[in-house]
Amino acid sequence: MKKNGGFLGRSFSKREQKMMMATGAFITIFLVVVSFLEYKESAKSSTGTRTTATTTSSPGETIITVVDKDTSFTKQEQPETRMTATTTTSSPEETITTTMNKDTIFAKQKQPEAGMTATTTTTSSPRETITATAIDKDTVFATPKQPETFRAAKCRFGGRSDYCDIQGDVRVDPKSANVYHVVPSETYQINNISSPPPPVIKPYPRNGDEAAMGQIREWSVKMVPADHQDLPPCSSRRVHHHDDSSPALIFSLGAYFGNYFHAFTDVLVSLFVTARPFDRRLHLLVTNGHHLQITKFATMWQALSRYEVIDIDKVQPDGKALCFSRVLLGLKGRDGKELSINSSETRYTMKDFKRFLRSAYSLDKTVAIKLQTGDEIKTTRTTKSVPRLLIISRERTRTFTNTEEIVTMARELGYQVTVTELDSNVSRSARIANRADVMMGIHGAGLTNMVFLPEDAVVIQVVPFAVDWFATNYFGEPSKGMNVRYLEYKIEREESSLVKQYPPDDVVFTDPSSFRWEEFSPIYMLNQNVTLNVTRFGPVLLKALELLHQ
Repeated sequence: MKKNGGFLGRSFSKREQKMMMATGAFITIFLVVVSFLEYKESAKSSTGTRTTATTTSSPGETIITVVDKDTSFTKQEQPETRMTATTTTSSPEETITTTMNKDTIFAKQKQPEAGMTATTTTTSSPRETITATAIDKDTVFATPKQPETFRAAKCRFGGRSDYCDIQGDVRVDPKSANVYHVVPSETYQINNISSPPPPVIKPYPRNGDEAAMGQIREWSVKMVPADHQDLPPCSSRRVHHHDDSSPALIFSLGAYFGNYFHAFTDVLVSLFVTARPFDRRLHLLVTNGHHLQITKFATMWQALSRYEVIDIDKVQPDGKALCFSRVLLGLKGRDGKELSINSSETRYTMKDFKRFLRSAYSLDKTVAIKLQTGDEIKTTRTTKSVPRLLIISRERTRTFTNTEEIVTMARELGYQVTVTELDSNVSRSARIANRADVMMGIHGAGLTNMVFLPEDAVVIQVVPFAVDWFATNYFGEPSKGMNVRYLEYKIEREESSLVKQYPPDDVVFTDPSSFRWEEFSPIYMLNQNVTLNVTRFGPVLLKALELLHQ
């Protein structure tokens, strides 16, 4: 029978079989080489790539993490590239960037060579900086010997106030006005830290006002090693013993603090914002202080601190420092507006400040009287609910010349009237203002007492001629954040005493804005009184009664 001549049915000689096996082996090797080259090219193209994850944890907060691909999945192979670990934004305009070698994070057995560092630089708001801190990796990971760690001073410059928060070994030298931030000597030497120009702060929140800031004592923040030859030793004063971990706050009572309005708008509101979070566990150190001013606001100090206020300028210069674990230099929370709080820096509001004052001064009245809708306005005096009108009088400048006439009209409308000049006795002024349902007065510091008014009370500001801008910005706008109702009465030229001093066509009446402040103040602020036209003013008092019905 004839054999099948097909390929599968064919018999191969031993020589042919060897040739076929060699061919198959060559094809297999070729495929392996091609696959290896493709894999190598793919790996090469991915070298140096990074994985980026963006996380938003709360409104205004973004965390961006950039990680080298090899760093995430390979622990044995350590690439030479550096890695940006974290960038964080935790508040408006705040950015924190940390850069460190990958070995610092993952190498546990192998200690990297000396000299490699982890550096942190922070920028938080315009001109805000955190002093750069360089720490050798051996300092962080070497065991069992670990030098003492420290935090960089966080300082913010710009806006109406400058502010520094220094933590660790902090020493306040009253004589030199230096705040020493003490760095462990070993860490200082290992990293060869060079001191940049020290931050200088005037702890009074009125930046931009050269006349005011020129009166404020400067304080410098200096970072020094623990063995620095000029470093003063700690005082043995009991309240500053090392067992007391309460921080200290340095702020100024200089410049305009003697003016009642400026005491609140420049210092006391910002002091509340800065000190309140510490729940009275805070030492208050005042500079540029005057005994009378410190005594005047004693109730405020006691409500914010359990410790006696220290006039740092009066501390005996014995060559020793007051030592703390944390020092705050300057006040925060100062808004560009008067009697207001910068909401971007704190959760507190002016309503919180008013509640704090009611508690500090033990004020009983929380809400103004609410008149019954059915009551006739002119007969409210015969009912049990009688609205109280407080008229703030002034003895020297911007006074009412017809106070009795105003009182008579107010009583006819149904008010119970009190006339007084709220003086330097803050506790007394607070109690009188807190009893009022309606408070009225000519533009001046006395209207600052609206911070003591109960909720839903009414403020009436009588605005002298040409003083409109000050009236609006000092009391009109701030009243909106205090939960009080605001009314304004602008006098006519005939109600001003200036008509007896200058002719009708004088520039005093035709162009008040042409005067510089040095000229403006003596004319309109210091030599202008008001004779109120009670007929014209009456509707304003009636409007206040209407508001008390609402």
